[in-house]
Amino acid sequence: MAATQHLRLLVTLLLVATLIVGASVADDSPPAPTQQPQPQPTAYQMLERYNFTQGILPQGVTGYVLNADGSFEVYLPADCGFRAGSMHVQYSSRVAGHIQPLSISGLEGVKVKVLLSWIGVDQVDRDGDQLRFSAGPVSKSFSVDTFANSPQCS
Repeated sequence: MAATQHLRLLVTLLLVATLIVGASVADDSPPAPTQQPQPQPTAYQMLERYNFTQGILPQGVTGYVLNADGSFEVYLPADCGFRAGSMHVQYSSRVAGHIQPLSISGLEGVKVKVLLSWIGVDQVDRDGDQLRFSAGPVSKSFSVDTFANSPQCS
């Protein structure tokens, strides 16, 4: 009887040892490849993905949110103004709207000075090599090349 118990104990120990060694061999295998998280594209890169040039946003964007439905918010460190040719342009520290390829609508936080009044730019559309900016009843088209580089705020 004692020999039978010793034999059972030996078989149990061998089984446990086999499981432990098997587990450690499995642990020595190379880890499954993990995907490195891709860095989030910049707001400027996202504009290009929608066929807009980066120059429609001023330098200094600190962040953005782009939702699956195309609604977005872009953040600047502060309100931002500059001259573009004969026009004065003003960006709020938060710019929002809805983007889809070749069109930005419902734009908030961008305005231009027309004569003596500030008018909000509410739409930007791309048609070939032209960008059309709509501000209330006024719209004006410019060459895409005009917006190749982001303006610097003053």
